[in-house]
Amino acid sequence: MRALLLHGNKFKTTVVEESNYPEGIDPEVKKSGNEQMENCLIAFFTVEKGDGEDQLNKFFNELTSSLDQMGLKKIMIAPFVHLSNNIASPADSKYFYEKLMSKFSNTDYEVKSSHYGYHKSLLLDIKGYPGSFRYREF
Repeated sequence: MRALLLHGNKFKTTVVEESNYPEGIDPEVKKSGNEQMENCLIAFFTVEKGDGEDQLNKFFNELTSSLDQMGLKKIMIAPFVHLSNNIASPADSKYFYEKLMSKFSNTDYEVKSSHYGYHKSLLLDIKGYPGSFRYREF
């Protein structure tokens, strides 16, 4: 599992169309045409072949630790296949995406996600202090 974590002033995503890559992807039900969040942690992530519960738990712990370090209560989860050439199957990727979202359900964090399984346009405004950009591998 790989992740790019960004402390954002603003994140906005607009659905363009359903994705056809990788083959067999099953897009989630579209919640709306766009999602937006301000002053938040933006978590782009990719599930890789061989990833399991251990990687997911480490990723979740890194997210909550980063949120606390940045003094944030809002997080935008952004599935982003482009972080790896060793991607998991669409079924595994969607499973871990849904499981990650559910791990936040009993927390005090406000959680949104950019739509899983869609091509999207992105608007990013990222802070520029040391630590506002973090790349992680689990």
